[in-house]
Amino acid sequence: MDVAVTRIDLPSPVLAAASDGASVWCAGSGGVRAYTTSGTPLDAADETGALPGLRSLAAVPATVAGTAGMPGALAGTVVVPRTFAALSPVDSLPADSLPQGCLAGASADRVYWLDQRGAPIASARFTGRVLAGGGEIWAVGADRARRLIEPGRLGDPVELPGLDLCAVEGERLWWTSKRDTVLRGGPREVDLGTCERGGMTVCAGSLWISVAGGLLRVSAWSGEPRRFVGAPAGPVPFLACANGVLAGGGRDLFALAPVVGAAVRRIRLGLKAPLALMIAAGKHVWAFPTGRPQALIVPM
Repeated sequence: MDVAVTRIDLPSPVLAAASDGASVWCAGSGGVRAYTTSGTPLDAADETGALPGLRSLAAVPATVAGTAGMPGALAGTVVVPRTFAALSPVDSLPADSLPQGCLAGASADRVYWLDQRGAPIASARFTGRVLAGGGEIWAVGADRARRLIEPGRLGDPVELPGLDLCAVEGERLWWTSKRDTVLRGGPREVDLGTCERGGMTVCAGSLWISVAGGLLRVSAWSGEPRRFVGAPAGPVPFLACANGVLAGGGRDLFALAPVVGAAVRRIRLGLKAPLALMIAAGKHVWAFPTGRPQALIVPM
């Protein structure tokens, strides 16, 4: 399917990127630069010179997709304030929740809380990467993870022996191990039946895993497996959820909107090399070709 793909030049090949749905941060060899989701630089100045060794970025917005307390609403179609997203009328925001709107990054041995320009405001020692989802950010290592709380403070460790894939859904971690074919972290364990797995993400009320021939789907509410969905490629290394639309990428992209039951769309990028990274950014997907100082912005 032909779509209007926007190509923008970057100062250097991207090492890490993240979006809160309104802005995109790209970390390269010289630092971090911010953009709108459509690709306009947010600061005419050069990249921040801080933390050139960032290996991953993660961001959460002041609003998140959700349906809690909204009868009849479809998953992935409503955006609500994070302070209301997962709370019952008698609850209050947990004292150890992240501030509304938060950007974090990870280097070889530290996790950083960053300001909106990508400059560090606090850090904690941890070896791993940062992942975001459901309004929370986690630091994920080789066999354990810790949730980011207030600046400079990590939550209690969660053991993830033999970690392979991991997807964040608020305070929940969905994960698989290299040692078996079981999906853990949900309401129940699910045997996926295959060790050949690609990207994994939560989108439109389901957990999705890229496998040969398509996508495995598990209900994020009950943990029950759902209907297998065929896809043009698989397993692909990247899955992302762009405003309720699931996108997958390896060299080209594919996309589907589970809420409306639309057919899978194939989006050709015309790349000779595979993607180095792919992220969701509001109603767009940003795809970063390997070794090139460039981003491809694809509307979903």
